[in-house]
Amino acid sequence: MKKYKSAWIGLCGVLTLSGMMSIAKAGTTNTVLVRGAVIQPGFFFNPSNIVIAPGDSILWTNTAPTSHDVTHGGRVGGVFASNTMPYWAQINLSSMGTRGTVTFSNVGAYPYICYQHVVTTPQPNAANPTQTGLVTVAILNLLPTVSITAPTNLSGFTAPASFIVTADAADPDVDGSISDVQFFAGTTLLGTDDAPPYSVNLSSLAGGFYALTARAVDNLGGASTSAVVNVLVNSNRTVDVAGFTFSPNLLSITVGDTVTFNGLASFHTVTGSGTIEPFCGGVTPGASCAVTFNAVGRFPFHCIPHRAFNMTGSVEVIGPNLRPIARLTSPVDGSVFSTGATFTASADASDLFGRVASVRFVRAGTLSLGLDSDSPYSVTVSNLALGNHVLTALVTDNTALTSTSPPVNIRIIAPSAIQLLSPALGETGFRFNFTADPGLNYVVEGSAADGSPVPFVPLATNTANTNLMTFSDPASTSRSNRAYRVYRRP
Repeated sequence: MKKYKSAWIGLCGVLTLSGMMSIAKAGTTNTVLVRGAVIQPGFFFNPSNIVIAPGDSILWTNTAPTSHDVTHGGRVGGVFASNTMPYWAQINLSSMGTRGTVTFSNVGAYPYICYQHVVTTPQPNAANPTQTGLVTVAILNLLPTVSITAPTNLSGFTAPASFIVTADAADPDVDGSISDVQFFAGTTLLGTDDAPPYSVNLSSLAGGFYALTARAVDNLGGASTSAVVNVLVNSNRTVDVAGFTFSPNLLSITVGDTVTFNGLASFHTVTGSGTIEPFCGGVTPGASCAVTFNAVGRFPFHCIPHRAFNMTGSVEVIGPNLRPIARLTSPVDGSVFSTGATFTASADASDLFGRVASVRFVRAGTLSLGLDSDSPYSVTVSNLALGNHVLTALVTDNTALTSTSPPVNIRIIAPSAIQLLSPALGETGFRFNFTADPGLNYVVEGSAADGSPVPFVPLATNTANTNLMTFSDPASTSRSNRAYRVYRRP
């Protein structure tokens, strides 16, 4: 006895739109279609505005049964007007399929009309009141690309630090070139290099945090700036003990710096005051001790025997205020769910020198699915509409800096009926097909004993990759009467 069970599934669609303006590739012949007839309401050029490079050509092609022309000039107050000599002779496109070409050598704007229809009123298509067009010839300058190749982000050095900053830069224009690459720490210019490999030598940098960028300038003045590379230069600082005083008793350092406490003799301690940083502990360490601070925060300390004498101090450890980072861990990109499904959206988030305040799960860039302020970060998502959805995680740190995770695309489909088809018994056991939808998860179950449909036990679980899945049960060779069923997981 074979049992069947069904579920539901569905489809979604995508709509794309295109405009009437085009930016053409340099060194090519670009086609403009001339339209206008009863079967093509309106008289217009498509595209009506086009941007090309010097040396490019425009090929006008008549796609209408009516006669058209291409005449250099414009229309003012319903009357043809041209203040310059025609750039090209009037091109007559007397019938469907006729063509005419003009090559443009000089930079400029070249308006044109169909002289026959520029003043035709009323137009069948109100969106195209006149049959006019514009060719703009411009030097299309693509911006250069640039990235810092060394040092890597979050590299550490010890003051006085000396190292080389290098960058890769390129100009995607065919005849373009890089004029120079400028290197910055924040807004401070560190140096300029005009020949590859682009680099600048830095020496004797004091301790602190440096945000390095490279700015590439091409031969036409176009410029791009690289992503920031953060560098920490650590230093060794000292605190001296004189009598019953730490000097200095207030110290601001960079994360990763080392502080050496000198002059402790045999009766002073340097002990953390209610913090996780023990400093040198609760016993006298000898003449000196060194502490390296690897976390951002404020760390008070005191001398145990002389705390009543106000022998106290504090170390303030600062780090670069970097943006937090986040990534969605579930669902994975390309996941498919059925209508009505409930699933968990989860994310990893971190802030290197700060603290994550919250993670907001977002659909379509602006629609909140929920907020979580505690790790592990997750929300429950349900009842999404049919179609494609883009999910992201917006993370905010304790200083209100934010960043958005890479997007994850999911699809919600309406379930279709599951059908069990083509049952067959062969040498390798019983086999059948079942209809499915790619991306959804299905479970095949079989009865535990012959002669009874219950209880059922799981035999296979898989994610469908085709619309027709096949299941084979090798154990059926020793079974005489087994029931099967297939169901879709939510």
